[in-house]
Amino acid sequence: MRRGLLAAVTGAMALAAAPPANADIANFDLAARIYTKWLYRNNDSQGLLNLGTPHPDGDDYAGDNGVGTEFELKFFGRVSKYVQGYARIQSRFGELWQDWWESGNRWYDGETNTSGESGGMNHASYIKLRGTFVRAAIPIPTIDWVTIGSSDLGMFNPWSIGKVRYIDRDNAKGIFLDGHVGDGIFSYNLAVIALPKLYVGPYWSTGLTDPNLPNPFWSADWAYGAKFTVAPSFGTFTLVSTLTNDVEIDRSDPDAVGSLYPDCTDDLGNPIVGCAKDHAVDYFSRYMNSVTTIEAQVEPLSWMSVNAFGGFSAGLIDRKLAANGVERMAGVSPVVYKDTYDFAVRARVELSDPFDIGLSIKAEYFNIGAEWNSIFGARRESDVLLTDGFLEGGQLPTLNLANEFVDFDEPWYESCIGWHGGTLVAQYAIGGFDMSAEGTYMTYNTNAQDRDVETTYPNFLHEDGFTDTDLYDYANTTDRGRDPRSVYHLNQDRRTAIAVLNARYVFDVLGGLELSTKAKFIHDLDYRSHTTASDDYTGDLLTWRGKVGLGVAPGLLVEAGAQIDRWWEKRRDGTLKTGYGDIDTAKHRAFAGLTYEFEGLKFRYAIEFLDKDQFREPRKPDQHWLVFRSKASLEVNW
Repeated sequence: MRRGLLAAVTGAMALAAAPPANADIANFDLAARIYTKWLYRNNDSQGLLNLGTPHPDGDDYAGDNGVGTEFELKFFGRVSKYVQGYARIQSRFGELWQDWWESGNRWYDGETNTSGESGGMNHASYIKLRGTFVRAAIPIPTIDWVTIGSSDLGMFNPWSIGKVRYIDRDNAKGIFLDGHVGDGIFSYNLAVIALPKLYVGPYWSTGLTDPNLPNPFWSADWAYGAKFTVAPSFGTFTLVSTLTNDVEIDRSDPDAVGSLYPDCTDDLGNPIVGCAKDHAVDYFSRYMNSVTTIEAQVEPLSWMSVNAFGGFSAGLIDRKLAANGVERMAGVSPVVYKDTYDFAVRARVELSDPFDIGLSIKAEYFNIGAEWNSIFGARRESDVLLTDGFLEGGQLPTLNLANEFVDFDEPWYESCIGWHGGTLVAQYAIGGFDMSAEGTYMTYNTNAQDRDVETTYPNFLHEDGFTDTDLYDYANTTDRGRDPRSVYHLNQDRRTAIAVLNARYVFDVLGGLELSTKAKFIHDLDYRSHTTASDDYTGDLLTWRGKVGLGVAPGLLVEAGAQIDRWWEKRRDGTLKTGYGDIDTAKHRAFAGLTYEFEGLKFRYAIEFLDKDQFREPRKPDQHWLVFRSKASLEVNW
């Protein structure tokens, strides 16, 4: 499929070649950006990012104290009326202003020294090619555009191949066809995408560092996607089907590098029947993930919208080519270590002010299978459910979330694999006032007894308690609770109720005075093991947040607010053998910030104070945090 598509596209472009275009300045546009960030906190870590990679070897750019600058340059080329080109170059992230002359050549085994080569690659201002594409409107029936090169993969959906997170927006590359038939009622998108070798697949890669692969082969790993849309006058119907395929060489092939049988004899020197060199190497699929979704969006009435969604996910793993990440990495794995098949459905109805009184209603039913997984789905900056959830940022149907590479002011995302329930949201707006109220109740398809979390189902090590994203670290040294990817547990019989109230009023004062508040209550109950009541978990979370924003002057917005969290968790963590302890948490957060825009210049500043007390009885000592932290950014685009 891949070679056929490549040949077809290449041939079509050759047949449709346009006359050479003049290299005139009118044929291209330039865009540039300078971005500077200041990050400070009352600790002794040094870097430009609050939370970096969770890799066990760490990184040399994360830390809470530093200032640095990035520069990017974009080139947009109009080769002809039918052909476009694009390229983006950008400096590497991580160089602190204090680095001065850093070349980023090496770390000298981690030793600090005064040379210009002591900071590592991330501390040098290298300019790197980040993204390129060529786009052509080839004169072939039904084809609108052929794009070769970079894409953010936003043409599919978060359930299948998801739009890549912001920091990776140009990293994905492939061949993309967009087209339509007739008057546009039917349209399609086809794609062949090079797989990222560092996160899609077992062992968080397409083979790198996998103990079962002495010679990982990642340059032939591809994903394939197809999207077909039918849009008659009464609605839109979309079918998406994707396949992610991680291939490896057959090490029994005598032509393969590192072959087990290079001379076609076994360990005793006997000839192997059927073994012969043919100067070609055979391949096996190490891991495949196939996702197919069907979605219907209709508007039977001017004030009514109905969305129905269904999907099927399958994951196939070759245990000889993929080591057991669940067992080897303490349950930290983006895949279940077995073949999986499951379904997901979602139905949503939205009524937009049907009574003409300012009241709108949304209702949603969701049922996501316990073994659903989208290995190449959206990892961040998307949301598939209506509910506010636990973490507010969004819910995604994957174990492959990316909550790293963030600062303290960025939203978090949680896995919704196994969620089964419903959400009702009422919204009311009149004049400068609007409010909304949410109620969600759900149980879990992942409820089970004696689940194998040692060798099959990943539990992500930290599986108990509310997740504190304000003070989060991957080692859980701050006792921040459950990992957002933890959906499988040894024993679980859980159900959750969520209630949320939002209100906002805007006064016509100066540039606008906005008062807003949010209250949220979560009741989380898990009976855990059915053999005893001594491990039953009850968690109650109460959050209140208030904020005021004022437009002080043209382009200048000032904000300030406070948040109070109270968490009461009974038998939060422990084991049946050691017993369970209760934890009560009291957290107070005060924050302020400003935004200023002037003649293309954008300046943002945020500062917050955190005071957290954690009372852990009777098994652990109490804990206290007193944190000041701030972030400022200056951005200019032209």
